[in-house]
Amino acid sequence: MCHRFNITSSPDAIVDFLNNFGVSAEPSLFPKSDYYPLHDVLTLRLVDDNQWKVEQRSWGFLPKSWKPTGKVRTRKSFQRGKINARSETADTTWPWKFAFSSQRCVMLASSFYEPFKEGGDGNYSLPGHDVFAIAGIWDNFEGDDGKGNHESIESCAMLTSDANALVASTRNGRMRQPVILTNVDLIQRYCSLEITEHHQLHDLLAPWPDTKMEFNAPTL
Repeated sequence: MCHRFNITSSPDAIVDFLNNFGVSAEPSLFPKSDYYPLHDVLTLRLVDDNQWKVEQRSWGFLPKSWKPTGKVRTRKSFQRGKINARSETADTTWPWKFAFSSQRCVMLASSFYEPFKEGGDGNYSLPGHDVFAIAGIWDNFEGDDGKGNHESIESCAMLTSDANALVASTRNGRMRQPVILTNVDLIQRYCSLEITEHHQLHDLLAPWPDTKMEFNAPTL
């Protein structure tokens, strides 16, 4: 499970990445620290066939149909358990399946972390890519937060794949990693509103090659 990522790139690098999609963003949207569950993260999605929107969304998926239950009484509790969705089954399992067909987005990152097998969090980055995209899904919730407060929450979750050889040899726990996209055309295809079936995106949901990834062990 990926529980932490960041954008450590300069504002100029983020602006350059967004320029590929014809959108701009205020520097105030850019992160000030690492992203953790429930943090507002920087996302990009299509609102029609040609118009992109960059926005902050709460990391932790909250479907519009969510309601408190005896086991999960608050929306924050629910969201903390819904930060990652398995790409292989995101179209068939709740709560992701209703969003996968038409509510796909990407989450902007420059590196991500996984639990290191010797303790702490190992860092993974892509040489040559100051900013890259992590495949995700989104939804908008409006209702009771489980504590009697009315809330409007714009949320997202990242898709994960099997771990590549580098991640598998260095991480602890579940052998998973984020689904990474760097090519503008492939990001466009992933977010396309005309594509609604999982099989049309299957080739994009593979693990990022270990030979194109760099690992840095934590200082313990």
